[in-house]
Amino acid sequence: MVKKLLRLLLASAVILLASCGIIPVLQQEIPLDPFGVKIPGAWGNDLEIFFAIDKLPSSNPLFDPVTSPMPLKLRMSIPDYLGSLDDGKVLVFEDGKAQGFVMTKETEVRIGADIVFLVDTTGSMSDEISGIKSSIQDFLQALIDAGYDAKASIIPFGDYAPSDPVYEGANYSTPFINLSSPGAASDYSTELVAYGGRDLPENIYGAIMFAWNNINWRPHAERVIILLTDAFSHYTGDQPPDIAWPYGIVPENDFSAKYTKQDVLEAIYGYATFHIIASTGTFYFESDTDFSHPGDPRELVNATSGLTIYQEGSEEPDLSEIGLTEYILSSWLIFFETDSYINSHDLSVFVELPDGTQGRKELSGVIY
Repeated sequence: MVKKLLRLLLASAVILLASCGIIPVLQQEIPLDPFGVKIPGAWGNDLEIFFAIDKLPSSNPLFDPVTSPMPLKLRMSIPDYLGSLDDGKVLVFEDGKAQGFVMTKETEVRIGADIVFLVDTTGSMSDEISGIKSSIQDFLQALIDAGYDAKASIIPFGDYAPSDPVYEGANYSTPFINLSSPGAASDYSTELVAYGGRDLPENIYGAIMFAWNNINWRPHAERVIILLTDAFSHYTGDQPPDIAWPYGIVPENDFSAKYTKQDVLEAIYGYATFHIIASTGTFYFESDTDFSHPGDPRELVNATSGLTIYQEGSEEPDLSEIGLTEYILSSWLIFFETDSYINSHDLSVFVELPDGTQGRKELSGVIY
């Protein structure tokens, strides 16, 4: 009823605008919610699905505000499947109610991907940095070869973001490189060196916020942040620590961290996907399930429906072989209408591939 009333009110507004000589351009219409469709009682779970709220504008406006007054956008990725879903089946539910929706590949409505690498360059990260140097160009080129306009930035950091020349040996040609071509990003990566660091936590939240506030993000491009680290983050109020750190670690730096995990989440939620390549051994273990520590950035990964990719600290990550390419290229946008932007909601997506493989994903308490 709410959706129908809004359509009538906005239709009246369009008539008024037309009488003033302003003729709105009509686009697609989100279909009405299907009648009688229930949440499946039996559905396979053999397909890993990632989805989250998406608030970024698209380069091609799809919907007319008259026929679709309260559109909501989800971004869904299925890294194990890069094909078409035309012959498959997708169901979307909000608070248990089936939704009419329109779905399109993200590559069709966004001009490309802006990818920021946040690279922990403290002394324990030499192998991870070697992996970046050897694979970043191939990773970006794979996206370009698939028809995506990919640009990359690299921000080295440690206890400071960007890295501090005194404490972290950051004598680079420039403190960071803004969004650039794959070749330019690759060239800059050759300057990176693992050096220094003052205590075990690093300034991850500061690095994310530095990127958020200083990168020349394109208005209609997908935003991807990839963190490489083996540490948790400093955060506002971590000294003296009132919450225990793993293995009795105590932050020791005398600088005052500017951001909390919540500060970062409020900035990037709905606007960027956050991934971590996490080296195991001190802070990170694949068996971990509780990410609530104020310094643990994996909670941001889950909130933005990104990937946490674990690796041994002695391994060199190959960016083109660890699932990031597939995640980006398998991204879809799902548009449906909500009855309320105010309340929290439970969302669920069910997908069946053309070969019959099924997967499902539920999110609870989602704020739009």
